[in-house]
Amino acid sequence: MLSMKISAEIQEYKSKLVFGLSARQFFSITGAVLVGVPIGVIGHGRISADILPWFVIIAVMPFFAFGFFTFKGMRFEELVKACCKMWFTPQIRVYEDADGIFQQIHDKLIEEEIVRQRIANGDYEEVIA
Repeated sequence: MLSMKISAEIQEYKSKLVFGLSARQFFSITGAVLVGVPIGVIGHGRISADILPWFVIIAVMPFFAFGFFTFKGMRFEELVKACCKMWFTPQIRVYEDADGIFQQIHDKLIEEEIVRQRIANGDYEEVIA
């Protein structure tokens, strides 16, 4: 099979839309502005000037994370999805038996259970040795 190495710079290339920002980044900034400005304008006379910026920051932060945040190759929504899956679903641990001992014991127990059921149903007579 033919293969060709591609530089990491080329693999991480993202096309730019406006002002050197990708479409994802541009739309996240647009969403942040559309949410942050009304909160700031509406809360200007109603909320303390010390607290209002914190409300705006908290409201706008998910938009910026959506557009700019990556962690180990995962975008923000992929990271949130992975974290929710880890925190809110039961974790299943897979153990491998190197020698197959547990599988052999399991098979033996299943065979014994089948024999007991057949004896109970009258298919076999119990052999007393």
